[in-house]
Amino acid sequence: MKSTAKTLVALIAGLLAVILAVSACSPPAEEEAAGGPIQVNTAQGPVTIKGTPKRIVALGAQWIDTALAFGVQPVAYLDNIQILTGAPSPWTADKLDGATALNPENLVADIAKAEPDLILAEGYMPTSQPADFAKIAKIAPTIPGVTGKQVDPWQDLVALLGTLLRQDGKAKQITDGVNTQIADFKKELPGLAGKTYAMAYMFSTDQIQVMADPDDGAAYLFNELGMKVAPKLLAEFEKTKNPRFPISVENVPMLDADVLIVTANTPALQRALHALPGYSNLRSVQNGAVADLSVADISGLNQPTPLAIPYLLGKLKPAFTKAVK
Repeated sequence: MKSTAKTLVALIAGLLAVILAVSACSPPAEEEAAGGPIQVNTAQGPVTIKGTPKRIVALGAQWIDTALAFGVQPVAYLDNIQILTGAPSPWTADKLDGATALNPENLVADIAKAEPDLILAEGYMPTSQPADFAKIAKIAPTIPGVTGKQVDPWQDLVALLGTLLRQDGKAKQITDGVNTQIADFKKELPGLAGKTYAMAYMFSTDQIQVMADPDDGAAYLFNELGMKVAPKLLAEFEKTKNPRFPISVENVPMLDADVLIVTANTPALQRALHALPGYSNLRSVQNGAVADLSVADISGLNQPTPLAIPYLLGKLKPAFTKAVK
């Protein structure tokens, strides 16, 4: 699911890790004050940004949310969540009103029309769409992800964009604000530490996609709360080294954990999941500690952002509260 179908794979099934070595080099203080060039070293070669970007194109929800967190509306954007669901994510609401939604089928030409001075791309784009990436990189300086991880840590995106916008203080404010909300959540529910969770996506009548790697980008929030991957899912990951994999519907007992975070493609699939043998016997189901999330919500967990995290804490709180009782 990259692009429509392709993007869904990126969010749910995961992408092959892209090996990138990225480091943003801050200019001397006098150059920064004058808006001097900043060089970002990537696996695609060094990228130089001259001056402070004014017209930013953001490709992917993580970059979109990061720009919006700075109060910067992209001139054009490609929102994988909007492609999947037909609407912007609930945490962006109307913040993209007036910006141009890019057409995935005419991406290069549409980006050129936006006349950007900076393009922020997903880290997997150079390998998944090499021809398009090469063309896009000729339009304006293009950053292909930050860390080389399957999902970039949201803090690293904030830090880099803060450097490029000459707003390091704002970057720290954004990061500190989100971290404070997570810390407050932990104080309110201290019993979460050590609790187990299973995250699953029912995308067909016979398969459920699960996340089992404790270092996966989608595990970020749970790790911050001191939670652990469901034992049976973790054991399978340690055996196969597959961070995300499908399980057949008869293997629902593998989802046994203190909390279940689950999404289904359609209401019909959600009903089918609830009716599966073994579902009602899950600890989380019996204790009411199930967070039934939307596709947009699970996308926000898969690719955490400074806008998505506070919103998702609210969505997860009822299930987490039941888990600690």
